[in-house]
Amino acid sequence: MPEPVILPSLPPASRGARPAPFAPERTNRLTYDDEVFLRSATVIGIPVVNQTAWRFPTEIPVEAVQELVDELARGPLNRLVVRPKVLGARSHWVPATRTEPVRLHPDRIEPGQLMAWLDGTADEVPFDPVEGPLWAFFMAHSTDGGTIVAYNASHIVCDGGMKLGALIAAVRRQRLPQLPAASAGSRRDDWRDARTMARAAVRGLRAARKAGKLPAPEAQSSEKRPVPPPQPDDDVIHEAACVGADCPLGEWDAAAERAGGTSNALQIAISVEVLLEAGIVRPGEPVKMSLPVSLRGEGDLRANATSGVSIAVETELRDGVGRVTDLAHIRERSKQEFSALFKGTRPDALAHLAPLAQMIPDRIARPLLKDVVTPLGLASNLGRPDPDFIAPFGVAADSILIRGLALGATRGELRRMRGGVASWWSEVGDTCSLAIRALDPDAVPDSERLEEIVTNVYGRWGLTPGFW
Repeated sequence: MPEPVILPSLPPASRGARPAPFAPERTNRLTYDDEVFLRSATVIGIPVVNQTAWRFPTEIPVEAVQELVDELARGPLNRLVVRPKVLGARSHWVPATRTEPVRLHPDRIEPGQLMAWLDGTADEVPFDPVEGPLWAFFMAHSTDGGTIVAYNASHIVCDGGMKLGALIAAVRRQRLPQLPAASAGSRRDDWRDARTMARAAVRGLRAARKAGKLPAPEAQSSEKRPVPPPQPDDDVIHEAACVGADCPLGEWDAAAERAGGTSNALQIAISVEVLLEAGIVRPGEPVKMSLPVSLRGEGDLRANATSGVSIAVETELRDGVGRVTDLAHIRERSKQEFSALFKGTRPDALAHLAPLAQMIPDRIARPLLKDVVTPLGLASNLGRPDPDFIAPFGVAADSILIRGLALGATRGELRRMRGGVASWWSEVGDTCSLAIRALDPDAVPDSERLEEIVTNVYGRWGLTPGFW
C-alpha cells in the first residue's frame, strides 16, 4: 500500500486514519515515533537516514536545486530538537536558523558509479538533531549528460509523508504552517507536559493489561531467529548491501496479474524471495513481512506519522527453489490488516506503552535497547509520486530511488538485530524502481552478492532488472 503524501493543499487523509495517542497533528513536542529515531541516533549510535535520488536525462543547474533548497528551508522540515528541562517531559521542536547549501560533486561520475556516489553522500554531512542540520541536498553531473540529485534527511525530522509533502509544497511555493517557536520549552511548560505524559502512561498501562499479550504470529520472523554467538569481526563497521533496480512497468504489472495480485503484492513477494534466495528463511514456512502505512492527515505537522501492519506470506519449495507463487493471499491479508488498523479493531498492547517508553531517560533506555530487533522483512510502496515530485526542477526524472539507510552499524550489531531485507518501490513514467537493502552481513555480505540474488529472483518472475 502506498504511503500517501498528505499535507495542506494535498490529498485528504485516508478515511479512518487516526493521530497518535495524545499527539495532536500540530503538536510542538516530539512524538513517540520521533523519539524512536532520536534514540537510535543518540543512544544506540545508529542514525537512520531517508534518501531520495532523482536521475535526470539532462543537466540540471545547481542554481535550480539551491533555489528549491532555499524554499524548503522556509517550511516545517527545517527544525531542530530541544531537550526538556524536566524529567518525563518530551523534547520539543524549534525552527533551524541555518540551511546546508547544495553540495555539487566536483567531477562527472560514470553511470555505473551512481550507487557508490549515493552511498558516499549518506554520511558526508553528519546530521545533528540539536545543532543541525537534519537534511541536505547533493548533486552530480554524469558523463552521459545527465544529473543525479540526492535528498537526504534524518528520520528524526521526517518520514516519507512529511519529506515528500514538504518538498512538493516548496516546488509549488506554498507556505505550510510553521510549528510554534516558543509555545513549549519553558520549565513550566515542561512540568505541564511531564504531568500529561504521566497520566497518559497510567492510562496506557491499564489499556495494555486489558488488551493482553499479543499472540505471536505463526511465521518466520526476526524474533524467531537465533542470536548468533560473538564473532571476531563483530566490531567492524558494515555497509549493508543495497541495490537499486529499474524495470519496465509493463513487465511488472503483467507479472503481478499472472499471479493474481497487484504491484504492491509483487513487491512483497519479491522481498520474501530475496530472503529465500539468500538462505535467511526456509521455504515451505510462512514469512512475517512488515508493511508501513501513513496516518498523516491534512495539516498534520508531525515529523513521523507512520504506522504499519504485519502479514504472514506463504512460501513453497518449487523445482528446488524457494518461491512465493500466489499473490492473492498477500493481497487479501494486506487488506484485512490495513482495514483493522484504520478501524481500530486490531489490538496492540505495545502501542499503549508508548507514553511510558518515551518517559524513560536515555541512561535507562540504553541497556534496554541493546536487544532491539529489526523486521525480518519490510516493504514500503510509494506508488506513483505527485508530478511536482517527479519534476521538482522542471524536468521529469527518468527514475526515482527511495531508500532508508542505517549508518555506522557494526557487523555484531546487525547480527544481534537479526534483520533480513527492506525494500522501497516507486514508479515514474514507464519505469518502476525497487531499492532493496540486505541487513544480514553473513548471508548477503556485499552489494555484488545482493545484485546476483535480485537478478535471479527477477528472472523467475519474467522481469528484466537494470541496476543503478
